[in-house]
Amino acid sequence: MSITATDIKKCKKCESTDIGWQTFYTSTGGVPDGRLRLSEVQCQFVLGCNYCSETLLVLTGDRVAEILTNTLRY
Repeated sequence: MSITATDIKKCKKCESTDIGWQTFYTSTGGVPDGRLRLSEVQCQFVLGCNYCSETLLVLTGDRVAEILTNTLRY
């Protein structure tokens, strides 16, 4: 059974319902910042608890785009 972002309503650690999305970028290559190519950077979306900072779900930018595309189709 897989879990989806809509299944998460509260934090699994502290039971808080104050959860939210944050984004960050990560390097997939071993080169220093400033010398990166576009193909070596990946966007990550993290659903986390705003109360205790527990990470609840991590999605790639490609996965989020896929979800949004499927949601917008009629």
